[in-house]
Amino acid sequence: MKKEIMKHNWDFTLYEENEKKILNVAFYNSYFDFTREFKLEKDELNYDFEKLKELAEDIRNNYEKYKDREIND
Repeated sequence: MKKEIMKHNWDFTLYEENEKKILNVAFYNSYFDFTREFKLEKDELNYDFEKLKELAEDIRNNYEKYKDREIND
């Protein structure tokens, strides 16, 4: 079961599920808004609110760099 840990509206939501941390990132384009989920790794597991905001922005701007960690359920 997913447990919400932290949220920044219209930006990201951090969840914990099965001892893994998952960052749900909001994406925007001209037609609609959507979200994608990414597994956090290593030092990201201890990021504070500000660092998670930076990470969410980096994921939006550099999707290809994080694509291999995207969760597609």
